[in-house]
Amino acid sequence: MIIKRFMAFLLVLSLILVSACSISSKSEQPVTLTFVSTYDGKEAEFFKSRIKDFEKENPGIKVKVVDVAFGSASNYVKTAMLGDQTLDGFRSDNSWVPEFVELGLLQPLDSLISAEDKADFNPTALNSVVINNKLYGLPTVMEAPALLYNKQILKELGYTNPPQTMDEMMAIAKKATRDGHYGIYVSDDSYYALPYIWAFGGETLTDDRKVHIASPDSIKGLDFMLQLRNAGVTQPYPDFSDSYNTMMTDFKEGRSAMIINGPWAVGDLLGGSEFKDPSNLGIAAVPKGPKGQGSPAGGHSLVISKYSKHPQETYKLIQYLTSSKAQTKQVKEVKTLPSRLSVYKDPSLASDNIVQGFKLVFDAAKPRPRIVEGAEMFGDFTPNLGQMLLKKITPEEAAKNIEVAWRELLKLDR
Repeated sequence: MIIKRFMAFLLVLSLILVSACSISSKSEQPVTLTFVSTYDGKEAEFFKSRIKDFEKENPGIKVKVVDVAFGSASNYVKTAMLGDQTLDGFRSDNSWVPEFVELGLLQPLDSLISAEDKADFNPTALNSVVINNKLYGLPTVMEAPALLYNKQILKELGYTNPPQTMDEMMAIAKKATRDGHYGIYVSDDSYYALPYIWAFGGETLTDDRKVHIASPDSIKGLDFMLQLRNAGVTQPYPDFSDSYNTMMTDFKEGRSAMIINGPWAVGDLLGGSEFKDPSNLGIAAVPKGPKGQGSPAGGHSLVISKYSKHPQETYKLIQYLTSSKAQTKQVKEVKTLPSRLSVYKDPSLASDNIVQGFKLVFDAAKPRPRIVEGAEMFGDFTPNLGQMLLKKITPEEAAKNIEVAWRELLKLDR
């Protein structure tokens, strides 16, 4: 009888041990996160190296990276999540976030981010992904157009500093226009028109879906761009054929003294004859006008799918990828501009002309309209701006045309 009881005890004990081992085995299975990447080139290589480092430091988490071309990523992500495919996080252009939020596809991060961590992000970068007072992403890079200028040309004209106001910019452009050279390239790409509009107190679209492009102040900003053209201090070409490349080539070869462009252009510019010495590239905030100053803040953020089964682990991943350590390394290896304030204070970047120059630009940057249609606003803006700069329509006519198109876009007249 004692032997039978002992054998029964051993059987129960073995079952308990087998069950415990089974549970332990299951709990030790790593969590696998699916993350959509839109990086390419050096950024893609850097991103994947950081993923490997993250997996080493977090052995309980594996990351499956899905590479998608940037141009098709928005539709890919929407289709995947609405189609119930596995997707935990992705890299989003900031302008996509309002639509993703409206569709209910993103996880708010307010309960996950610490106050200390939140305070380290550039406020404008962070506000770009705040919708209805909720945070939906961690900014990984910042972008904003700056006034880029040729230091040597300005020095020869008697200027040791870049223009601080629109009037000063006009004066310098006039002096620089001589002997086949000109002062500043004025683009027909309406993205670069926003600093002019804001300088004169104007506005385009607001977060509450109001259209202000035809306001008197907005028209003054457009009119100042036309004044630059009428003064003969801009590019001498009859149209805007191959506009971006022409702007870049003229600046790289010293035909123009100033342009408005962003950090994405720096790598190309440093390959030009005028900037073989990188210190000759001046970077400043777009000059202020009588009623304001600012450049449109752009960039990308890492976000979490509302349908992720592992939001805590996904947050751990995106926090790692946007940390000060990661961004400092990214600045040095990929030459992007960080979204964290602490990175700009890093001693190893204190003398970096590009990083510190753009910091001043970002301090004056403003979020673009945080509305679903925000990414589409330039579709009707650019052609009307081009017609105005070619003097085929007036600033008032251009503004009115854009207003009508935007009211249709926002369905305000229905």
